[in-house]
Parts: sequence; C-alpha cells; structure tokens
Amino acid sequence: MHRTLREKLNAILQDGVAVIRRHHGSITARWEEKWRELETKQHAAAESFGASIDLLSRQLFEEGSGTGEWLKAVGDAWRSHPHFTPSNKITFVFTLLENAVHEVVQSATNSTFHDHQAVQYLFSKIYEAAFSQTFDGQPDIGRFLEQLAASRQLPIDWIAELDKADGRFYVKKFYGNTCWLPPDIRTFAADTIFSLSEQLLACMPEAGAKRRVIPLPWEETVFLFCTGEAEHQVLPFLLHALELFHAGGMAIEQTKQDQLWKDAIILFDRWIMRAKSLQQAIEYIASGFVAYLPFERCALFAYSSANESGFGLYGYRLDNDKIKNIHESINGLPLIKQYVQQLQLLGRHMANVPPIYMADAEEGLPAKYVEQFQLESIVIAPIYSPSESRLIGAALLDQGPGQPFALSSDIFTAVMKFGQSAGEVLAKFGGGRPELIQPAPHLSPREIEVLKLVAEGASTYEAAKRLHLSEYTVRDYVSAILQKMNAKNRTEAIVKAIRDGII
Repeated sequence: MHRTLREKLNAILQDGVAVIRRHHGSITARWEEKWRELETKQHAAAESFGASIDLLSRQLFEEGSGTGEWLKAVGDAWRSHPHFTPSNKITFVFTLLENAVHEVVQSATNSTFHDHQAVQYLFSKIYEAAFSQTFDGQPDIGRFLEQLAASRQLPIDWIAELDKADGRFYVKKFYGNTCWLPPDIRTFAADTIFSLSEQLLACMPEAGAKRRVIPLPWEETVFLFCTGEAEHQVLPFLLHALELFHAGGMAIEQTKQDQLWKDAIILFDRWIMRAKSLQQAIEYIASGFVAYLPFERCALFAYSSANESGFGLYGYRLDNDKIKNIHESINGLPLIKQYVQQLQLLGRHMANVPPIYMADAEEGLPAKYVEQFQLESIVIAPIYSPSESRLIGAALLDQGPGQPFALSSDIFTAVMKFGQSAGEVLAKFGGGRPELIQPAPHLSPREIEVLKLVAEGASTYEAAKRLHLSEYTVRDYVSAILQKMNAKNRTEAIVKAIRDGII
C-alpha cells in the first residue's frame, strides 16, 4: 500500500510527542510538583521518579530523529540507567508520569480524545522500548558475532566486518581476540578481499601462519572468519549459524507485524466504544477505519437481508449526501451477491468473515460509482457481529481518488478484526432487531412533493390544485407513500419523513 500500517501508527506516536511538546512547560511543572509530593512523603519511588523526569525531559522535549530511532534511543537510555529495572515501582513511575500528562492535556481548552489516545499509545511504546528485549524488531548481529567468536567450542579466532568505499575494502569492526590489532583498524584496506585477508593474517602473531580466512557475504556486507580448521569443516557450520540467526530475525519481525495490527485494533476499539448513539457509532466507525489503518476514505453501508440490498449510511472524506443516496440491490452486484451467498452457506457462528479486495473496482462495482467517486483499488470490509452471527453492513475503503494499492496480510487481518468490532458496536444499538437500520423508503420526486404539501396541512383537494393533478391521482400518491413508509396514517408518514430527512 502507499502508506503502511507502521507509518500510520508512527504518525499517532508523533502526534503524542507533538501534544507533549505543545504543553512542555505545564507538563514539566506538574511532574516536578508530583516529585516534591513523593519526596515529602519519603516515597520509595521518589528517586526513580526524579531520574525519570530528567531522562524524559531530555528525550521528549528536544527535536530528534524519526520515531523508531527516537524510541530506540529512549529505550537504550532507560535500560542503561541504574535506577530503571522492570518492577512494580517502575510501573508505578510510568503510570504517574503519564497521568500527569493527561491531567495537563485535559485542562487545555482545545484537547481532544485523539490527543489523549496519542499520549497513551506513546507511553505504552516508551515502556515497551525500555523493557522489551526485542523492541527493535531484529536481533543484534554484532552481539551474535561476538558470542560466536568468543565461544571456546568453536574454531574461530576472530571475525571482521568489512566496509566498501571508493572501490576498496576496509575493516569496519572486529569481533573476538583482537589484542594484536593496531589502534586504528582503518589502516587495513585493499582493492580485493583476498589482499585484505592476507594483510590481516600477516599482522597476526606467529599463529597467523597456521590460520586461514573464510569470506561470507551477508546482506549488504561481507564478514571474514579466521579459523585454523579446513574450510569444508567450518563453512557448513557458519552457514547454518547465519541461517538460524536470519530465521530468528524473521520470526521477531513477524511478531512485531502482528503486534502492529493488534495495536491498531485496540486504538480503534477505544475510539468507537465512546459512541453514545447509533449515529455517533456510525461516524466513529467510518472515521476510525481511516484514523487507524492506511486508508484515506471510507463509505459505510448497511445491509438489509429482507430485500437483499445495501444502502449508504455515512461517507468519511467523501460526499456524505451522495453516499446516503446510494441504495442498490445486491442482485445487480454479482461479486458481492456471490460473497453473501457463500457466507449464508457457511451458516451461523462464523468466527471470522474475510474482507473483499479488488485491485480494480470495476471488477465488482457499477461503472457509475467507479466514475463518480474515482475508485481504483478498494477493500470491502464486512461489518459483522460474531455474537449475533449477523452481517450488518460493510465499509468500502480506498487510498483516495484513482489510487491503486495492494493489500498486505497484516492489513487484511486488521480490516477483518475492525469489521467485527464495528459489528458488535452497531449490534448493541440495534436493540435485537433483525435489521439494524431500515433504509429510508425511496420516494419519487412527485411523491415527495405530495408529502411536503400534506405536511404543510394541505388537503387532498388543495394538493391536487397546486400540483395540477386530479384528486384521485393525489390519493394514489398518498396511498403509495403510506405503503412505502409502512405508516398507518398521514401523521405517522410525516413524522418518519422528517426523522429520515426526506422532507
């Protein structure tokens, strides 16, 4: 996709940093106030809290590098500090620091829920950076090589990591027994790896004459392994060791990718759970798909199983009125109809309902909508309630007008989970009805004219005269309106029409 999930969540972290920097003075004052309270009470966490203020003040209030590098720097600084080891006391310190920030943000007149959520997410990642050994997403190749060279059970004297510049090879770093090296290892340089290996062996003590150097390329660099054993005895082991290291890195990276979409779901759930009404839930869901996933637009639709049709509820970063005017039978949408039929065949109690990805929107949507909204690639996320085994609707998502994109596995999973969370929230406001929301009846322009006149108090005769119609024709229109709106009388029809925004 043009924008990854990692980039989207990093943007939330950056928002958290921006919020804290915006209230720099007030936050510092509140932290110091709480620190004095702890010291006055001779609290066991007072010293750690003071040290935390000093560390975070340096890291949070100074402009720095990207979010990932910044969090790594925070984590490294925290882990190297003697006061900070994982404990209930440090958890209490983190909580106190974060709560103080929330208090300051809350007191600001223009504070928003997003401000608080960004701060909360930031502190969770600071804590993870400080106390998780795998925060960086990859194991440390340097530490791995150091352990490999230091092992007494392996026939390795030293390992050299090479660098290449201006067509020449240089020694960038050494691992293992390097007491024989000159102070400046950059003096080792040659046009070829073989010549550089010869230089290194010549510089070693007498034992160097009995050693050989095995070069191994690794990603964008080359490592030299010095050993006294034959190449055929050592090389298979080295290749296997590096393969295991690579596999470990891939496993950690996958774990981090899984954590990203889980983070997104937690943020989304907190966002939509604030809804106090059905309309709020609809708006929060549509905006949440865009706020916490790498999409730019969202159109939310409800599904009526009674007449197998979908109708627009809300458009976020789209023309809302145009979205609400959409009312389509799925019989005219073969791809979607087939999808719904497949869900029906699977029966009740489905745990997961996968989204639909279309690389080209024309494959499954009417050309008029593709042209009207400039659709290219789209994702259709089912809004499904697992607790009620009910398809409530769908969210149509894209990257913006005319923007193609591919759908990665982590986004696929997140979209599916978002749809489930949205389904549960909308089901809560559905009150147990088989249909969450009944679509507004589709009245013709003439029927709307008649209904407006009736709402103004006009009699059948007066309405007929003003519209230049016969009374019998007006009565037929009124009967059709009552039937379409499922209303017992004109008064009920008028009330429903006002509520649904028809008149």
